[in-house]
Amino acid sequence: MRKHLPAAIATALASVLSIPATYAVLRAYDVLFKKEPDPAKIVWSAYIAMFWRLGVGSYVAGMLIPLAFMAARADLAKTVRVLCTCVVVVAVLIGFQGIFMP
Repeated sequence: MRKHLPAAIATALASVLSIPATYAVLRAYDVLFKKEPDPAKIVWSAYIAMFWRLGVGSYVAGMLIPLAFMAARADLAKTVRVLCTCVVVVAVLIGFQGIFMP
């Protein structure tokens, strides 16, 4: 098990990063192509799109887990370099979405 621990940590990071990335992309889609209200202004309703976007992000993270684990087992150094880039990209995505598309 210890042999696969670095790959498991890289996989966990990849799956955690995919949730805010998916959320930012879906929110940008809703703002640009649909008429969705700002989720911060909705106290409660039967359909809150924010929870649906987080649910889809969790689903994407689940689909990404086997792929990230296989990539990390094949070449851990390359996977970690890609994940370091992904951290910056996800931060820019969520920051851009939060500032310009609330």
